[in-house]
Amino acid sequence: MHFGLFCLNTQRQPGKSPRQIYQETVEHVQMAEKIGFEIAWFAEHHFSNYCLCPSPLTMTSYMAGLTSTIKLGPAVVVAPLYEPIRLAEDIGVADQLSNGRLVLGFGTGYQEYEFRKFGRDLKQARSALFETLDFVDAFLTRDAVTFKGELINLPETHFAIRTVQKRPSIYIAGMATDVEAQRRAVERGYTPFFTTGWNSIDVVQKIRQGTEATYAAAGGDAQRMPFAIQRYVFVTDNHEDALKAADGARYVRRLAMAMRNKYHEFEGSFLKETPAVDEPDLEEIVARLPIGDPDAVAERLARDIETLSPSHISLFMAIPGLSQDQVLKSMERFGSEVIPRLQRRFGDLGKIGFSAAPREPQPA
Repeated sequence: MHFGLFCLNTQRQPGKSPRQIYQETVEHVQMAEKIGFEIAWFAEHHFSNYCLCPSPLTMTSYMAGLTSTIKLGPAVVVAPLYEPIRLAEDIGVADQLSNGRLVLGFGTGYQEYEFRKFGRDLKQARSALFETLDFVDAFLTRDAVTFKGELINLPETHFAIRTVQKRPSIYIAGMATDVEAQRRAVERGYTPFFTTGWNSIDVVQKIRQGTEATYAAAGGDAQRMPFAIQRYVFVTDNHEDALKAADGARYVRRLAMAMRNKYHEFEGSFLKETPAVDEPDLEEIVARLPIGDPDAVAERLARDIETLSPSHISLFMAIPGLSQDQVLKSMERFGSEVIPRLQRRFGDLGKIGFSAAPREPQPA
């Protein structure tokens, strides 16, 4: 098991410029590298303050020159919104610039508002994702690529720019009950990847159990299934600051739920904050999540580790509403105080969970 940093780049304050948000993200990633995180992830969303990163591979390539060891990648590429041939070339560039540090996350996307602006149909997102995955696997594994599908048609082509790695690790967002998605995970060594929001450990455990059942139905060994999750994390000794972090987590979740369930409203590019159905109060969010002093954060992550046996935990630490100083201090304390507590409890964290075992894909 290893830790990652999730960067959403939310613009909660209208007066805070995109440039300032990007610069703060640079500092977050550099801190994550300093404290030993494995991966820095960059989200993709469009046309709203929910996320000011419409091009995560651009962020990946930019951060390649400002870091040296941490792996970098999109979480996730919203595959149906891409021209796949250019996407493959961009993957090659990002891996070259990072000297083989690229990881890849892929997903269908879920915000219909974004799809309409691109002239795409959300109902076709699943098939577009699968074809894109097939094409990217062909790009990564063949010297000459020929591809004929419903959406992608490429005559025999030799790409001038390929990846440094033979094959970057690939994570697939959601789709826990989709046998076809999990069949690809089994055959190609993808890692199932899930956001958890403010959900309790019992809810996340059910997600894991459902994924295991689908993974097994797809021909995999459920007991050795890789499993990645995302958690909000904030280290503080001040309860009021913990509540502020919970408020930021609630803010993000409210915007996401409004977009997913299509009751969102805009003021320009800013989404109105609307309470979600059955949302917990701030005290409950703090109690559920790794938010609090180092003992509390370590204990709640230990609970996740013991219950879920994850191969990767992506930490959402730049919670909107917190200052840059608060975020960086929290990250520094996570590295100096929380990780050592987990190591004392579990020993080598790298021995927890199961890593994906990539296999050569069959011809598409």
